[in-house]
Amino acid sequence: MLVAPATIALTIAAWALLGRAQPQHPPNPATPQPPAAPAIGQMNLNLVVLDPAHGGPDAGAILGSNVLEKDITMAMAVRLRAALGAAGFTVIATRDANSSDPLTQLSTDQRAAIANRTHAVACIVLHATNTGSGVHIYTSALSPSDPAEEADVDFPSPFAPVPWESAQAESVQQSLRLADDMRTALAAGNLPVAVGKASLRPLDNLMCPAVAVELAPLAATGGATPVTDAGYQQRVAVALAAALQAWRAHAVPPAPPAQVPQ
Repeated sequence: MLVAPATIALTIAAWALLGRAQPQHPPNPATPQPPAAPAIGQMNLNLVVLDPAHGGPDAGAILGSNVLEKDITMAMAVRLRAALGAAGFTVIATRDANSSDPLTQLSTDQRAAIANRTHAVACIVLHATNTGSGVHIYTSALSPSDPAEEADVDFPSPFAPVPWESAQAESVQQSLRLADDMRTALAAGNLPVAVGKASLRPLDNLMCPAVAVELAPLAATGGATPVTDAGYQQRVAVALAAALQAWRAHAVPPAPPAQVPQ
């Protein structure tokens, strides 16, 4: 279930890593190491980061008798990883199991740091709820940043301090387009979908096109399909994989115009 974060007064300044600002976090031996990031200014069009929310001692919402949100987000991540793999994507997940050891539990800041080092084509935060019906898609409520205001031609520098709480502002417009591709694909799969905006971790801290996808029961005549239903989860995973294929095509920069011989 999505929960808005508490207000944090301190802005964290970060240094640029491979041309993009990165947060400074203490080393954590449990933190998965992503592959090397692509060249400066490029997006890894075949890489998706999945963040199954909660995990470990953080159970998330209680969705029913013996049904924990952390288990549903993990199940969805497994299905989505398989669907994305079949579509030719490489997937990095911020967790691969529901360990009960709190020492292996990454904070939302650490999860965002993993994603921010990859230059992924998309980052997807997975949640689940018993409220509403179908699939809820959220983009950050942050206002898009203005590149013209951020540019400083008099003092160009390879380092750029970035407010940690508004890191997603740079990618908000792309995230909105990604959400639209997801809405189209889910609707094509006859899955009800609602799109909105939310301020939450780690969505606001991600420096890639990013959305939060929240799975709710599927309302139907004769009774709702619960979020635990494997067939329902698979339908959503297949639709999201199709959406990311469409998004990958949209994210490819246009080819330069062909040179006409003189």
